[in-house]
Amino acid sequence: MKKVHLRSAIPIYIAAAVWLLMGLILPKALMKLPGFLIAVALSAAGYVVGSKVFPGRDITVEEKIETGDAKLDRDIADGRARLEKLREANAAIDHPGITANLNRMTKAGEQIFKELGRDPKKVQLVRRFMNYYLPTAEKLMEQYRQLSATKVRGENIQSAMGRIESSMGIIADAFDKCADNLFKDEEMDIDAEIQVMKTMLTGDSLTDSPLNDIRKAANQAATPPQATEQDSGEREIKLTLGGH
Repeated sequence: MKKVHLRSAIPIYIAAAVWLLMGLILPKALMKLPGFLIAVALSAAGYVVGSKVFPGRDITVEEKIETGDAKLDRDIADGRARLEKLREANAAIDHPGITANLNRMTKAGEQIFKELGRDPKKVQLVRRFMNYYLPTAEKLMEQYRQLSATKVRGENIQSAMGRIESSMGIIADAFDKCADNLFKDEEMDIDAEIQVMKTMLTGDSLTDSPLNDIRKAANQAATPPQATEQDSGEREIKLTLGGH
């Protein structure tokens, strides 16, 4: 999903209206350079003011996903159309619990399709999501909208709506898990990279760890103490005396 800014057409209409009014009120003035320049200035001013008063609006549009596999591209387009149906249901249904779960579901669904666009091979991990979970969720929401639109709320209708309401959390959890499953390989790769990095850092004594402390202690114990200048002088004196 990405945001696109749509400019308002009203500033253009304002600028055009200036020329229209000038042509109706002072047609002869437009035929002369001063009048023409005044019309240009008024038209530009109208456009600028109109742009500030009517700045347009931002809309959210779907970025087209192309995997190179025509069938998969169609499946993704169909799945995103189903997500759009869930958003429409979300806007029409006044129920906080369902709204929260539908928000989770559409967010997870978009993440799944975006990841398939990045790595089409992962489609095998979400086949059941695309072929069953998502279509079933769409069907349940359509049924719920029809039931909630009925004016008479009998026991059967209330029971059916209650079952759908209670199941939405489970379905939303399933959507989240399907999206998370797509990143198992990435998690394993990251763990492996971190372990290799830790091993190399420890081997180069670049981390504070008990193993490095043991190595430092062992190196210090294996290194003979360096003789000081005073000790060297005393040995020289003893050797000289011993020579006599």
